[in-house]
Amino acid sequence: MKDQRIFASPFRMMSPKLDSEADRFKELHEAQVSDAHTPEEGFLIMISKLVEMSKILSKSFVATDPERLSLCDRLAEEVHKWESAITKDLIAAQSTIGHNVFKLVVRFPVRLERIGDMFQNILTCTRIKARESIPFSDKALAELDAIFRLLLEMLTNVRDAIVIRNVVLLAHIRAQRERLAQMLLDARFAHWERVEAGFCSPQASPIYLDILDSLTATNEYLGKICESLLAMSDEEE
Repeated sequence: MKDQRIFASPFRMMSPKLDSEADRFKELHEAQVSDAHTPEEGFLIMISKLVEMSKILSKSFVATDPERLSLCDRLAEEVHKWESAITKDLIAAQSTIGHNVFKLVVRFPVRLERIGDMFQNILTCTRIKARESIPFSDKALAELDAIFRLLLEMLTNVRDAIVIRNVVLLAHIRAQRERLAQMLLDARFAHWERVEAGFCSPQASPIYLDILDSLTATNEYLGKICESLLAMSDEEE
């Protein structure tokens, strides 16, 4: 029977067959839904799938790869399946988890699923952009590149923080959240300046704003997960 405890042994996923922890995480996005996985492992797998989606999306604004976008679709569907499976396991294990911790972790799967939904929205925008040959300015592309680089760091840090809840790392994620929020706000202001100056394609504006809206929501969900991890650290002290 699988261990239903939450974060009881952060290193239980380590395998001597893997050369390094990086290799272990690299393979997680390929994991299929299984009853053999603990909720904690499910969280790591969901985030790893979101990391892979983020990598695909970050490159799709310049050149679209239909095969990679189809992989993004599949990963999004798998994130939905993992949410259902993990939430079911958490509810079943509620009595062993403890009420306070349960209230914090039961929201993790849904918040991760919502990030997947935001990435699907961005995927739809990418396809519309490619299908209708809608250009983004060099400035807009540079903004998205910087935003996605920081977002990828945040996703990776949140994944690491689930394995080992280090308060310094969590504080760093908090700072990244504020930085990303400012970058998104700056990108929105810069976009409207381009529109007013006539440097932005009318067709590009709603697509770009939809992308920024999805990224803003993603940042908020990651921030809430970080705050829950901090609260869990307080529970353990």
